[in-house]
Amino acid sequence: MGEGGGFRFLQIKSSAPDLRLEILRDYRNIVALQVGIIAAALMSGPMLSMLIDNPQTASMLRDCIFLLLGGVYVIFLWDFLRNLTSRQVVVSLLFVLIMGAYGLTLYALNPFVEWVTDPHFKRVLLFAIHSVLFSVEAIVIFYAINDLFRGRKSMGERLWGSACVYLMIGLCFGSIYDLVSIADPSALGMTVNLGLDSYLLCIRNSMNIIGGRDALDSASPLMQGIATLEAVWANLFVVLLVGRLLGQQDTGPELD
Repeated sequence: MGEGGGFRFLQIKSSAPDLRLEILRDYRNIVALQVGIIAAALMSGPMLSMLIDNPQTASMLRDCIFLLLGGVYVIFLWDFLRNLTSRQVVVSLLFVLIMGAYGLTLYALNPFVEWVTDPHFKRVLLFAIHSVLFSVEAIVIFYAINDLFRGRKSMGERLWGSACVYLMIGLCFGSIYDLVSIADPSALGMTVNLGLDSYLLCIRNSMNIIGGRDALDSASPLMQGIATLEAVWANLFVVLLVGRLLGQQDTGPELD
């Protein structure tokens, strides 16, 4: 327990003298996790299917890998947020939401035991989980962009921070696509199992969109509209970032 009876690990860290170095480390760690999550979403299923003859075992291992990476990722996002805002209420509330959402995730999508058999109830749980995930990512994107475009930053912060936000945009829109597909199972234009199968497909589609590839051609008009919005937003971020980088001289701390 810290001063005033609050938990020390819930307190903001904005008073740390080496805050900029810690933020740079956070950017690097989050990018590494994002790359792992995207790689798991795109390749873990096919790779495990080639290595393991039993499809059920391969699917279970894929789910375990993705759930582990996802759990570490949201904790890192929350820890990173403690360096970006002085609002203790935001930090504490997001911690409660993240822990609650991850607990529900393990309950609804447990790879070993199927605890939720009612499809309607499972749909409600997944919608709540992805709503929290989207909210957390959107809040972190807001604070990270505000940090990147405010004041002078080292080249390392600018590069790693930009990569972090850009990949987070793709993951955030993946949650949006899955929210729509949970509400409307036909929105993707194909039949997909409710849960991680749907979410991994949404992440793959989102990465295709920000990567400049055509995606969601057979999806609903709402999905296609969101895809266009994602493409515009990702390109706008790049344009604004390039303008910011060209107009700012390098300064601040660097890590080896």
